[in-house]
Amino acid sequence: MRAALRIVVCLVALLNVRALAQEGATISGHVTDSTATPIGRYSVIVFATDRSKWSTASRFLRLARPAEDGSFEVASLPPGEYWVAAVDPVDGTDVSGDWLKPESLEKLSFRARRVTLAERERHMTVLRLIR
Repeated sequence: MRAALRIVVCLVALLNVRALAQEGATISGHVTDSTATPIGRYSVIVFATDRSKWSTASRFLRLARPAEDGSFEVASLPPGEYWVAAVDPVDGTDVSGDWLKPESLEKLSFRARRVTLAERERHMTVLRLIR
């Protein structure tokens, strides 16, 4: 009986994880400079407007780099309000680097674009590079 219960619990957990992944929102787009010329080298930082979610490995903090065609995409974001900013390429990874420091995010929030995402929403945008 316990083995059957464990199997059911595991299946429910698996379905919940799968549902979260399918319901995540996506931000995608391109980045331009001040003259509206497309840029190919940049980083996009997406972070919750709620500062309590600014912790390492948070689902609400994401770093994206451009694809070969110059576009970016940040998928599987939980619904909520975010700041989105395109900056010169940053050192670090999704889980490490100065870009994750609260003071860095705080400074960036003043120039970032605010976006509200619903479940499964696909938000497309053109960002201007912040230097």
